[in-house]
Amino acid sequence: MVIKLRTKKIALNMISDILPYILIGIVGLIKVSVLINYVGDVGNGYYQVINQIIAYVFLAQAGFGDAVIYKLYKPFAEKNKDDINAIYSGSRKVFRIIGLIILGIIFIVSICLYLFYGFEDGYRNSALICFFVISTSYLISYFGKTQTYMAVLSAAQEKYIYSLVINSVKLVCDILIVIVVMIFRNLESIAVVILIMKILEEIIMRMVVKKKYPWLEEIARKDTSMVSMTKDLVWLQIGYLVLNNIDAILLMAFIGPVMVSIYTSYNFILRYLNEVSSRVELGAVYSFGNVFAKQEDDKAYPLFKEFLMLFIILALSLSLTFLVGIRPFVNIWINKDGYLLDYIVIFFFSLTLFLNIIYYPLLALINANGLFKDNKRHIFICASINVILSVVLIKPFGISGILAATSLAFIVNLFLKTGLVTKKIIKNVKHSELIKKYSILVLVFLIFSLLLYKLEAFYLSLDLNLITCVLLLFVTFVSILLITFGVLYLVNEDTRKLFERVKGLVRRKVRS
Repeated sequence: MVIKLRTKKIALNMISDILPYILIGIVGLIKVSVLINYVGDVGNGYYQVINQIIAYVFLAQAGFGDAVIYKLYKPFAEKNKDDINAIYSGSRKVFRIIGLIILGIIFIVSICLYLFYGFEDGYRNSALICFFVISTSYLISYFGKTQTYMAVLSAAQEKYIYSLVINSVKLVCDILIVIVVMIFRNLESIAVVILIMKILEEIIMRMVVKKKYPWLEEIARKDTSMVSMTKDLVWLQIGYLVLNNIDAILLMAFIGPVMVSIYTSYNFILRYLNEVSSRVELGAVYSFGNVFAKQEDDKAYPLFKEFLMLFIILALSLSLTFLVGIRPFVNIWINKDGYLLDYIVIFFFSLTLFLNIIYYPLLALINANGLFKDNKRHIFICASINVILSVVLIKPFGISGILAATSLAFIVNLFLKTGLVTKKIIKNVKHSELIKKYSILVLVFLIFSLLLYKLEAFYLSLDLNLITCVLLLFVTFVSILLITFGVLYLVNEDTRKLFERVKGLVRRKVRS
């Protein structure tokens, strides 16, 4: 019964995250196109870099939200409301302090950008206002309650409540951004919309959580012990940001805002597919956390193997569809000179997507087990590899060099994480056994990348419109997914177990 309930909550968390995100992705496609056409390549380039800078500014959080979630696993497993309220109260206090620190950083960064950054003519004031307003709007959830509510709902395996609210507000926000950009044609209008929607988000979250947990309140006893974990998490945050967000900043510094606009058009699709996969991972990590909190360690590896099969199917289906379809799609979607990149660039984009997705089962185990200290060393190594190689390769190879550096860093990350998992969590499994599985997966992707070169060229030569292109890529995705699942179902027992688990969940849903 416990396993069935856990499976149901995993599925519910995934569905509530993924389905609204599909709509957000559709609106996002329109938003990117509108930004390029109404604020221009340069304006869009600055807007994308502003978002990257904001990500670094919010490093002051230092992964504190993850520490709160980890701290809440046990009291939720034991249904200890007093401890939950103590941790809730302590986290509220710390989030407010973090908010003040971030506000100070925002002022410093704004001054530095104004004094030292060389903006192109006419963009200085617009970009600075956009940066300041958007940054401070994100602080509403720190001085308010949304950040703490996210931790509470995640630990309770009910993050779907948070996801439904956040994704709904995000969807409306993106629609409004499209409208105001078409009317006002400037970056400031985007910032104002985001500020208004962040205020609305905080109001809705308070109403929803108050109804769901009427007993949740601030008390005199404030447990802030999770702060001690953030000294490790801060390095994780820095590492992840450098690993995943340094490319646009380096392209801006070495090549310019137009290349950033081109890069982020492709990266928008890649990030979207990666985010869909990460929402599946989040559903898993909260359930792994519940497993470890109840000291059911023997169930962790069987669950991991099933999730690994799920992510293998996702990784091959999404990355190979991206590989053969992104250039034909961008050619129709953006339809501007200079936006059609070489196949080798697309290969590296696809490889980073593939490596990211197959990494998620390992990440779920590590985060659920609270191995932040061990993980920070690995991330720092991989981030350093990415930065050093990117700086070396960007001049001779341009965007291909940056993406090759990122891909190599991800491969090193996989090697290190498999070692950590077999050493600290699933100790009955040899590192060589797990790394062999991942090596075979990478080799399979490389072989298919060569085999699909002609198919990609054929897709690019077709006279398609946006609708027929999307339909073609959907058929391609479903075909790859079914073939991958069929082969794995025949040769792998864990895939069959995963299928039976999902089938049982669907049957129970139909009966209810």
